Amino acid sequence: MSVSVFPDGFDDESLPPPQSQEEFGHLSGLVSSIADFPRMTAQEQNGLIVDLESYECYRQVDQLLRWRLSRPERNRSQLTADYLWLMRINFLGLESFESFAEVAKLFIRHLDVTFVTIRLHILDEILGPENFKAHAKFLKLVLDDVKDVAQKVLLLERLALIFEKKIFLEHEFEAIYFQILKLDTTNVRARKFFKLSHLHNMEWAEAAEQLKVLVQYAENPQERARYSHELAQLYLYNLNQPAAALELLRPLAVVFPETRYSLIEALERLDLLDDLLASLASFERSSRDTEESSQFKYRRGNVLLKVGRTEDAVKAFRDALQLQPGTLLIHESLIAAIMELGAVHELENELARLRDAVKLDSSFSTLDELLKRAKVVSDLKAQTVT
Repeated sequence: MSVSVFPDGFDDESLPPPQSQEEFGHLSGLVSSIADFPRMTAQEQNGLIVDLESYECYRQVDQLLRWRLSRPERNRSQLTADYLWLMRINFLGLESFESFAEVAKLFIRHLDVTFVTIRLHILDEILGPENFKAHAKFLKLVLDDVKDVAQKVLLLERLALIFEKKIFLEHEFEAIYFQILKLDTTNVRARKFFKLSHLHNMEWAEAAEQLKVLVQYAENPQERARYSHELAQLYLYNLNQPAAALELLRPLAVVFPETRYSLIEALERLDLLDDLLASLASFERSSRDTEESSQFKYRRGNVLLKVGRTEDAVKAFRDALQLQPGTLLIHESLIAAIMELGAVHELENELARLRDAVKLDSSFSTLDELLKRAKVVSDLKAQTVT
């Protein structure tokens, strides 16, 4: 970026025409003082550049800044300010995206600039915070000038987000996420993108592989639990691997209540009824929600009924109804359990309670018919025993 200083100023043809004699005199004085630019203090140089910029003498400003950037005595802070000033002059004053990008590439290489600086001072301040097409064009141009891998990944993440969320070019951002994974195999954003892509295409095994990496490199316990639960649900509902789901869910259910229903499903799929009964009883005790506790009691009642512990099932259903007295499904299960016991008197009482819970005249005949059938079943059982 070596630039000579012109002892006689600049070519007048490059100057904008003055609007008045006074302006002409002032402008001529500025041009004359350019020859003294190397001998000026930094404050005087900045004053001259500001004045020239106010008269839209952008080419002169460009050359002065380029000369100053070539000086070895400039420190990092001064160089940064001059590079940014020169970029702004080229983009907004001279309206040359190519010259602006050329200066930006020099800036990034020369000072090994971080992506935070690129985004804050170039994308937002110079190109404009909403100028996303220009952002994308610029980031693609300077990608190879960013040498630090971590900074390059940050740049690519921003570029992918722009294509995905701002200008909606799917063919662009998918390729960028592949680039990111080549640089950082555990990158969360890329892994999440490919997880969603595989789920959308019903590629369950591939989605599970992405989730395994997300679980392994999660930043905190809550994030790890969320990914583990998602992986367990894939195993359970899509890959038909309830044992793999159970391995993930057992420790999760102790700390994260939202995973308990998935654990119950896995235990049911594997027919681990003793474990299921113990888990349901534990969930009942720990639950602070009335409706949830009732549902755990109801599900435990169904398991007890399945293993032949009918009297215990009846008690579980009654306990559930105390918490949710109007839930017809629990009433129906209780009636089925009472019929299994052959307790006609209890059945009549329960049907009466069910009539009160239903409060629909159209259902009464159905309930009365159920009572008649229950008595027949009870009589048949009594004859069998005799």
